[in-house]
Amino acid sequence: MRVLPPVTPTAEQLTILLESRAGVFVVNGAAGSGKTTTALLRLTHLCGLWLSRKQRLGLTAPVRVLVLTYNKTLEGYISQLAQTQVAGNDVLAAAVADGELLLEVRTFGKWAIDQLPAGSSVDADECMSLLQTFAAGFSLPLRFVTDEVEYLLGRFPAGELESYVTCVRDGRGSSPRMDGPMRRRLLDEVVYPYLAEKEARQLHDWHDIVAEAKDAGRELWDIVIVDEAQDFAANQIRTLMAHVADLHSVTFVMDAAQRIYPRSFTWKEAGVTVAASRKLERNYRNTAQIAAFARSLLDGMTIGDNGALPDFTRASASGPKPRLLVGKFSEQLAWALAHVVTTANLTDESVAFLHPLGGGWFDYLKRGLHAADVPFVQLTRASTWPGGDETVALSTIHSAKGLEFDHVIILGLNQQVTPHGDGDGDAQLEALRRLLAMGIGRARRTVTLGFKAGEESDLVGMLDPDTYERIVL
Repeated sequence: MRVLPPVTPTAEQLTILLESRAGVFVVNGAAGSGKTTTALLRLTHLCGLWLSRKQRLGLTAPVRVLVLTYNKTLEGYISQLAQTQVAGNDVLAAAVADGELLLEVRTFGKWAIDQLPAGSSVDADECMSLLQTFAAGFSLPLRFVTDEVEYLLGRFPAGELESYVTCVRDGRGSSPRMDGPMRRRLLDEVVYPYLAEKEARQLHDWHDIVAEAKDAGRELWDIVIVDEAQDFAANQIRTLMAHVADLHSVTFVMDAAQRIYPRSFTWKEAGVTVAASRKLERNYRNTAQIAAFARSLLDGMTIGDNGALPDFTRASASGPKPRLLVGKFSEQLAWALAHVVTTANLTDESVAFLHPLGGGWFDYLKRGLHAADVPFVQLTRASTWPGGDETVALSTIHSAKGLEFDHVIILGLNQQVTPHGDGDGDAQLEALRRLLAMGIGRARRTVTLGFKAGEESDLVGMLDPDTYERIVL
């Protein structure tokens, strides 16, 4: 599966690459604006600057560089891109070979575990089952309750959980309503009992790992790049900043419009002083038609200062309207194989079949691809990027975050796979809207969605009919 080819920085990107002052730098930009590419070009530039400084001052310690991603699939992709970027620069490649430049690409979870004593682990499944036990007795949907608990445990340090009762809560819908009395109940009936029982059983969840990693003593990082930073929690940012050198260059790359987890915080709250920030506005990935299609899902939502709606007026290319297939799943797949997969130049173009859930939902698709003799790879939770010649990929939409493909196909978009609560501003529905818009935004050339008539997801009704071609199978 190929990665992005080497690119020449645009004028817009050069202003970011040449920003060399020490401290924290924030890069904002909508889907397709080249944030990841810019971050990796900036990585090369910063490594060169820090190696020159090391030589000028006669320093003996290596320059330590950390690139953090939020999931395993993106880790594999970014690692491949970063290694290629460094290997293509003779000075940096020599510095790596001589041990003068140390480069690590990790998910935050893997990096945090690495800060702890050997053999440390997380009891993630047991802790989630325990949390669900307490959450099940609360008077709100289970998924919403567990998400809210994960949010507050990720935002506030252990000794400051009471701040949740009165804090400003952004980054999710307005329903269910969590007023002060409801937040008080959540703490007393779910959070505190969960924490007490977890401690009694000597279990560790990811929040424990993050807290312990913050106080762990390890060597400090000179250069840090954090991709998809909008999906990092405040406590994760606090822990990361505890592990940077006094003189450092930390770059956060983010777009709040693509936030797919219920997390939000201010830089000041996380103890971060931003030295400078820049926004990428031009859309280099999507056609104008794809950007307009994705935008219709997000219209009317609160995005925040660190986000940007897909802007079809800023797209650099034009193409066909996205297709919306109506029919049985077998009919959807047959159409996609005949009109997308077999018509694409699979030597140079990539095709991604995305799904909100993955797992067993891909079984029929796999059989169909095998029957059509189409080689494919699975990307979900793969920590190394597949190096074969396959150009067709299967992935959950979550795991496709940060990636891009020529053609994106999302079949079986029925209500069954996109459940949510009721009422205007439902938090789960807003999360699904962001998720689908992000998935659509992975595409460079074409987008194909499909659903069964009468069983379609509520998300389908939010798509602007003027932005797609409807095809009844």
